[in-house]
Amino acid sequence: MFDRDEILELGKPYTFDVSVRDENKLFAGKLTLSPSKCILRVMGERRPSLDFSQSEKIECSSFHMSFLLYDLTIHYHSSQCLRAAIDDDVGFFEYEFEVGYVVCAEGHLHSFDRIISLSIDSCMTKKWVGYTNLQQELVEKFHTRTLNTVGIDTVEFSQDLDDYGQLLLFYNFEAHSDVHAFTSGMKFPPVLNINLKSPISIDDSYCEYQKLYDLMTLLIGSDFNVNSIKLVENRETRSSKVSLYFPTTNRTYEKDYPVFPLSRNLRFHDLPIPEFPLCSFERYYLLPEDERITFTRYLRYRRMKSDEERFLGYFRLLESLTYKSKSYVDQDALDVLLNDSESYIIKKLKGNGKDIKKLIARIGKLNQSKYNTSKCLIDFYATLPSVLKEAIDFNNQGIEKICRLRNDITHANPYSVDENTLNSYISFINMLLYVALLEKIGIKPELSSMVVNRLDGFHHIQNHSF
Repeated sequence: MFDRDEILELGKPYTFDVSVRDENKLFAGKLTLSPSKCILRVMGERRPSLDFSQSEKIECSSFHMSFLLYDLTIHYHSSQCLRAAIDDDVGFFEYEFEVGYVVCAEGHLHSFDRIISLSIDSCMTKKWVGYTNLQQELVEKFHTRTLNTVGIDTVEFSQDLDDYGQLLLFYNFEAHSDVHAFTSGMKFPPVLNINLKSPISIDDSYCEYQKLYDLMTLLIGSDFNVNSIKLVENRETRSSKVSLYFPTTNRTYEKDYPVFPLSRNLRFHDLPIPEFPLCSFERYYLLPEDERITFTRYLRYRRMKSDEERFLGYFRLLESLTYKSKSYVDQDALDVLLNDSESYIIKKLKGNGKDIKKLIARIGKLNQSKYNTSKCLIDFYATLPSVLKEAIDFNNQGIEKICRLRNDITHANPYSVDENTLNSYISFINMLLYVALLEKIGIKPELSSMVVNRLDGFHHIQNHSF
């Protein structure tokens, strides 16, 4: 069960008096956790280890809680000599670290512990799921006392992720009764959970959370508030109260509605939105990390305050996703010709032999660059369903203008663009990028074109006469 009273909530501040471990020594400290910043203050009269200030990870504990602190930055340091004598130096030191994220547990927690499951509790999940037939069944079974609160009755969907694990969304049943307040009833908020086939190090738990969060922000269309994150350890004596905590000040605003909702098993399906294909979760988790990281970068660019930086970031990602090569001449024939002619070319050209070989290699690569970025984007735009292209006030000439602006900004050339035009360029590139990212996880443009009008800024490119 997902008990909110047993784990840290990201929106709440906490303060703990802790014992901080430094090799075989313990120092007094104060750990302050808040949505804006996490700080560890350490002080003592004994000398810490030489590398303590450069710690990448610190273990500390309070009376009944254990903490692992990660992504540390030294924020403040001071020291003072209180007494200097031979073999009897007495001093005082104080360190203040800014903490990137924290793993917290009731009882003992060790950095060698491993994680087998992670659950996210968020109000946005309710909007993403919508009002389903299963929810109605839960209410009816509760009143007839036939509800199995820990079985399949509460699972909205379950999707295997091949060798990675299993993703599921279940309802966390909570019954309540207060005779003094004359109230009785139930709550069943949805929880998104991933069970891992191979346990991961507790050090990697935040990255595992971020991987799921990156994908969900794509479907939601923005950052969203997470109430709490529960971890499950892979040991018999595991604590049931392990959680993640981190600051949330770098988040952008939360949308009122998801761009691509689940739209599955809905009780009332009154919007022309397709059902999200669950197999796309598997496609996402099976992506090589150098391809999956594109989703992380998309979120980072979305958070940028500068319109120009966001424009360049979106463009860079779209360029990498839509790139395709075409040769001027047959590549195999050119490789044979260059290989047979290498000694002749080196002999005829005046220059260093290594430099000439590099030049020959570049000729082979240049042959595959017949399509420039503008051509690749135009070809990708052509693959969109006609109904979407008719709803957009944009054409191939507009794409070429976007490419010229990108080149001018990148190469510091003089340029001029008004705010409305730049907003339309950003919205258009974002729309194409959204389609390309969904296609990366197996969702065809025929489906994605039905939800892109829900993206922020789509009105900048909308054909209002359509």
